[in-house]
Amino acid sequence: MLNVINSVVTAEKIVRKNLAIKPKEEVVIVADSKSDFEIVYTLAGVIKSVGAEYTIAIMPGRDHSNAAVLTNFINKGLESADVLIGLTRASGAPCYSEVAQQLFYSGKIRSMSMVFRNLNHLTEGGATADYDKIAENASELANIWRNGQEIRVTSDKGTNIKAPIVKERVRIENGFATKPGDECAFSDGEVFMYPVGGADGVVVIDGPIYRFGQPSTPLKIDVKNGKAIHMEGGDEAGKQLKKVVFSTKNADNFAEFAIGLNPNSLINGDFEEEKKALGNVHFALGKTPVVYSPIHMDIVMREGTVKIDDEIVLEKGKLLV
Repeated sequence: MLNVINSVVTAEKIVRKNLAIKPKEEVVIVADSKSDFEIVYTLAGVIKSVGAEYTIAIMPGRDHSNAAVLTNFINKGLESADVLIGLTRASGAPCYSEVAQQLFYSGKIRSMSMVFRNLNHLTEGGATADYDKIAENASELANIWRNGQEIRVTSDKGTNIKAPIVKERVRIENGFATKPGDECAFSDGEVFMYPVGGADGVVVIDGPIYRFGQPSTPLKIDVKNGKAIHMEGGDEAGKQLKKVVFSTKNADNFAEFAIGLNPNSLINGDFEEEKKALGNVHFALGKTPVVYSPIHMDIVMREGTVKIDDEIVLEKGKLLV
């Protein structure tokens, strides 16, 4: 019962502050058959209470072959929406669909991702953070990142990967999406970059691997010219990732560098929770705004070191900015 009460408090904060939903705005909540409908209906109730209109769209589950694809009906509906809230549990389609991304990158919609999340994500860990403080830290880190020429990530376990910085592709997710073109998640807290100039090196993943779980042994990925070319280790989670990467269109694309900024996020083996955790680094494989793949898969590394040119911004998991 306490969890439900806490979820209402958080939903009020999301609707009224993080998304700043106004009377008469049109909000689309996209769910699937595996969604936590306690969250869906709680958010819908608060949206109604502020005088806005909501539509709940329930789509089919997706596998790796179409994990970034919304239904045509939802795509059409988004053209009339002001706000998109993604609450699917079987895929990340509301975040990564071509239509949704075109709409918020062109400034026609704002978006919050709550994909792969359940009621606990609304009441524990990263959900309880001070998002105003996260926004301050994210702005400072993004400014340093955008003014650099190269990013390099290393770790004691063997990660050593670099990429040229394309400042237009450095983005902030701080839990707020209050105007058209904004995107965020909940829980949230990260600065990230799509490495469209390519990436080269090695990453050693010791945190959760997408939806495939937490490996007991690290996963090593060799990256060359922006492509994952070899993988080894990572137990069953690593095997599942490898199968998707080398059998799905452009799933070998090295898609993201990101630094987590949320001090309350839990280290619990849940990739959506851990990737936002202060001091964690995550990467991704698959889809970006400039490389199409039907899937985008986040993979988490703990206690990394990040350098922007000659400045260390993260040292063994400790943020220095």
